Amino acid sequence: MTEKSYATNFWTILGISAVLMLFIFLLVGHHYGTADRVRMDRAVLLGSGSNVAERIKPVAQVEVASAQTQRSL
Repeated sequence: MTEKSYATNFWTILGISAVLMLFIFLLVGHHYGTADRVRMDRAVLLGSGSNVAERIKPVAQVEVASAQTQRSL
C-alpha cells in the first residue's frame, strides 16, 4: 500500500514540476525580445533629434491652456 502511495506522490510531483517548467519556458520565451523591441521603438521615436523635454513641452502647454479655460468659465 505504501509503495503505491510513494509512486503516486512521485508522479504527481514530477507532473507538477513538468508543467511549471513548461510555463516558465513559455513565459521567458515570450518576453525574451522585449528589451530589443523597446530599444528599437525608442530609436524610432527619438531618431529625429528631439529629446524627452521637447516631446513633453507641447503636452504641458495643452494641459495648462485647458486648465486656464476651465478656470475662466
